[in-house]
Amino acid sequence: MIVLRKIYDAIGQMSERSGRAVSILVVMLIVSMVYEVFSRYVFNAPTTWSFTVSYMMGASIIALGMCYVYYHNANVRVDVIYSRLPLKGRLLIDTVMTVVFFFPLVFMLTKVWAEDTWHAYVIKEVPTQSIWYPPLWPFKLIITLGFALLFLQGIATFLKDLASLLKGGREPW
Repeated sequence: MIVLRKIYDAIGQMSERSGRAVSILVVMLIVSMVYEVFSRYVFNAPTTWSFTVSYMMGASIIALGMCYVYYHNANVRVDVIYSRLPLKGRLLIDTVMTVVFFFPLVFMLTKVWAEDTWHAYVIKEVPTQSIWYPPLWPFKLIITLGFALLFLQGIATFLKDLASLLKGGREPW
């Protein structure tokens, strides 16, 4: 159990760091949008990069924030029945649903984004809706990293829930 605890804590620290990175990205996104609005309406000189930067940063915030949210169990759920179950029942549902839905879905999303990132790198893909034309592979790499971190956090949370379930609903360590 000590090894599992160390793995869980290490992955949790990665999720915390990802959350801190997201908080910095949020500030950067706000600053860039304020700059765009100021340039557009005060100087009548809109920027050419604001749309591209805003969607790239926004998607990066979501992707890198997923593991942080999952680590803190802050995801949205419909818990009309779930919240009324005893802890062992909730742990059983979480464990089964993680194996049946979470792992296959997040694994496939990570795989697809990794392939798309590689493809974007090979063909030197750029966004067509921008006159700035930045390469897309770094952005897609961040999305891939976000899904990979979510997958790792899912493994860590699954191991913790499984250990807790096997101990009758008590804290696993």
